Amino acid sequence: MNLALYKAMMKSHSKLLITYACSVFLYLYLLVMTFPMFAESQQLNDVLKGLPESVQVAFGIQGNLSNVNDYMAMNFYNSLYLYILMAYAILTAIQLVSRFVDRGSMAYLLSSPVSRVQVINTQAMVLITGLFVVNLFTYFGGYLGVLSFTDKNSFDMSIFTQMNLIVMLIFLVISAYSFLFSCLFNEEKLAMGASFGITILFYSLDLASKLSEEIDWLKYFTIFSLYQPQKISQGDYNVLSTSMILSMVAIVLFILSASLFKRRDLTL
Repeated sequence: MNLALYKAMMKSHSKLLITYACSVFLYLYLLVMTFPMFAESQQLNDVLKGLPESVQVAFGIQGNLSNVNDYMAMNFYNSLYLYILMAYAILTAIQLVSRFVDRGSMAYLLSSPVSRVQVINTQAMVLITGLFVVNLFTYFGGYLGVLSFTDKNSFDMSIFTQMNLIVMLIFLVISAYSFLFSCLFNEEKLAMGASFGITILFYSLDLASKLSEEIDWLKYFTIFSLYQPQKISQGDYNVLSTSMILSMVAIVLFILSASLFKRRDLTL
């Protein structure tokens, strides 16, 4: 990695990063503010429990709204947050490599005294840093919301930390294969299409596998089957082994990306 390039890329990426980070911070903070109101609504809990079990599982609305960990899992970590991170991870991965190649800007980077391996490793580190910062802001947004608006004695810090760790690692893998496509394709639209296409396919397979037991075998073909915030919230999830698997997959994908970028002919 090249420190000077890293600083320059982080500076150019700062506006987008701050926008995403502040948005998730404020959204989760304000969402937790509404928790006391929904926690007291027994009617809403009864409505949710009355839904078919397959629908509850598929759309992540299991749990109890009177529990703040379940409340965040249902209303944020298994819904909007997925789409926010999906957009951030893929768009950033594409911008850091294939957009530079597609627009001819990569020639300026490679004409400097920095080697190809240093360039691509630096871009990967910018992507990883950005994802970490967004998740860190989310973590603080939820925690400060709990301290401000709820009884913290009903809040499980360990479960909340595990939930944030797993979602970050899931999207680290998504970032990694999007980065791989960004290194593989010269055209930005091809890299973006492949990244969004596979991610949406994974999400659809996961949703379909939860809707019917007859096709639950589809869960073995999607990364989102490892993302189960409700089970984490209920303490019924092996966080350690899942974290190790996701970390190893992400590392391998980033190594493949660097190797591919180093060896391929670029249209500059």
